[in-house]
Amino acid sequence: MKIKKFKIILSLFLIIGIAAGGVLGYYDARLEAAVNNKNGSTLTDVKVDDNLTFNKNVINILLVGSDHGAIKGDHGRSDSIMIATVNFKTKELKLTSLMRDMYVEIPGHGHNKLNAAYAFGGVELLYQTIAKNFGIKIDNYCVVDFSTFEKIINKVGGVEISLEEKEAKYLNTTNYISKKKYRNVKVGKQTLNGNQALGYARVRYVVSKKYGDGDFGRTGRQRAVLQAALNKVLQQSPTKIADIALDSLADVSTDMSAKYLKSLVLKVVQMGTTEIDQMRVPLEGTYKMGRAQSNMFVFFINFSANKAAMNYFLFDKGSEKDWAKEYGGISSVETFGYSGTSSSDSTSSSSSYSTSSTRSSYQQESYSTTSSSHTTYSTRSTTTRSTEERVTESTTSQPQTSAQRPTTAHHTTTAAATESTPSGDSVEEE
Repeated sequence: MKIKKFKIILSLFLIIGIAAGGVLGYYDARLEAAVNNKNGSTLTDVKVDDNLTFNKNVINILLVGSDHGAIKGDHGRSDSIMIATVNFKTKELKLTSLMRDMYVEIPGHGHNKLNAAYAFGGVELLYQTIAKNFGIKIDNYCVVDFSTFEKIINKVGGVEISLEEKEAKYLNTTNYISKKKYRNVKVGKQTLNGNQALGYARVRYVVSKKYGDGDFGRTGRQRAVLQAALNKVLQQSPTKIADIALDSLADVSTDMSAKYLKSLVLKVVQMGTTEIDQMRVPLEGTYKMGRAQSNMFVFFINFSANKAAMNYFLFDKGSEKDWAKEYGGISSVETFGYSGTSSSDSTSSSSSYSTSSTRSSYQQESYSTTSSSHTTYSTRSTTTRSTEERVTESTTSQPQTSAQRPTTAHHTTTAAATESTPSGDSVEEE
């Protein structure tokens, strides 16, 4: 299956994209024309284990963004990987963020970062990798172009985001905001346009008081922008939402047909759900940071704990547990012979790592839609990771074709070089 390549993912497209099908019949023809599934292939064509966890009442959609743009035949590494879940029985909408630096087994390619799977074989191999390591069934996929994200934000008049002092300074002095004329953001709550919001969502090397550092910070910012964008979209009229969605779908590659998309949105609308529960994988207390082949930075994880947590969160399989404690926490992390270091809050009380319904014990992010609010299952590390992660991406920019284990159990974790701060007018590729 040949997949269009794109820059960054925001699951907003799932919601507003399918919303188009629920409006007046006038939009049916436009919806049919807008859906991009030229090759006709679906995830059901992908060869995976027959014993994957599934639930007939649950639909899982893989949401992917590539970091190399729409270059035919060259997938690039995925910038973001998420799973959007619709549970029709419990009437829940869920979003699971998969950290791209997790060290996993990629079928046919040894061990590498999760995002390398997309570079090796596109959505097909990425799905096979997720299925291999976590044992879950995914039904459909969407791959999204970052330029569409900017367009949507601008069409709804921007999004409200609160910037910390370090974030504002960083955005104004680097090229994360690609258009220089927009590098004028300030500290505190403000309305960001599409270009500014995209820059904010891509920031990695600034420690956030709320989200942490590195990819923890970036995925936290992406979720914040997603929720803010959804809030603005929901304030629009049904016809405006449809127009936005139909314009956006031209830049979205998916295996969902127009008919299926329309049916899905109608069912979601009938659910009456406006909240999105969220989880981040790996959970706190279930990973170590370290270096694998080519000195690349990775997260070594406790597969048993995270697999069990995903089975419960996505499919309601099993019962509530303190996943880190139940499955050995960091002591059961698989490092594949390399050495790994746990963060300070990974060694703290694991009671905050459970996906228990008693959410007051969590570190929480609270989001509000136009009519309700919700919290996320995602817990965050506020430990500074910049020293560990700020390594030149030249050592990992090209995917390794195979993963060789070190000859000793203690592989070096020393950075080979430091990454320079982006500046100027060119856009940094991470």
